[in-house]
Amino acid sequence: MTEPAPGVPEEPERSPAATPAPPPMRASDTEREQVAEVVRQAVADGRLTIVEGDERLRDVYAAVYRRDLVPVTADLQPVGEAAGSPAHRPLGHLDRPASTTSVAVLTGVDKRGAWTPGHTHRVIAFWGGADLAFTDARLDDAGLVIGAIAIMGGVNIDLRGIPAGVEVTIQAVAIMGGIDVTVDPDTTVVEDGFGFMGAFDDESGVPQSTTGPRVRVTGLALMGGVSVHRKPPEIARGDRRALEE
Repeated sequence: MTEPAPGVPEEPERSPAATPAPPPMRASDTEREQVAEVVRQAVADGRLTIVEGDERLRDVYAAVYRRDLVPVTADLQPVGEAAGSPAHRPLGHLDRPASTTSVAVLTGVDKRGAWTPGHTHRVIAFWGGADLAFTDARLDDAGLVIGAIAIMGGVNIDLRGIPAGVEVTIQAVAIMGGIDVTVDPDTTVVEDGFGFMGAFDDESGVPQSTTGPRVRVTGLALMGGVSVHRKPPEIARGDRRALEE
């Protein structure tokens, strides 16, 4: 080994260059809206006060990078998952009838709970109202077709909680009446209806994920309206009590 010359300082060993940290990723409008929906649901559940919710929403919409969004819901996500939507219940094959019908003529009809709709379910509201909730309905991977007719009446279709992977087609006809469809935050909505002196109004926006069910809304609104909007699934009274304890 060669010794350094007298009076010449020994050159220090060079350490390998450190790998630069990757730049932070900027947050998109969709990602901010997803986090904002978690905050709104926490306020609705009573896990945050209105003031706390407003403060966190300000942080959400002021976030520039994804890392800025993480602390906003760090103490909320696990509870949300524990009280999760029934949309993830497993699919299978059920013995369902080919078709079923709900009729509300000058009266009302209400279907909810554990009921079994046919592969095609027809609902008619004439000067009446029909409320259909599919949260606990017995559905399978065969999907569902809903034929809804509202003539000077109203039809409410609640599709929150239907299993992921289910495809639902709504064939809507609203004549001087209204048809309102409610879906989960992760439901993909395709709306291709036609309005004549009426309107098809899709207020659902972008889904939080692409893993949820798919809903297609088509048909005609004649001097009436067909609307689609998102709303988080309701928490059962027992689940709400468990969250408060």
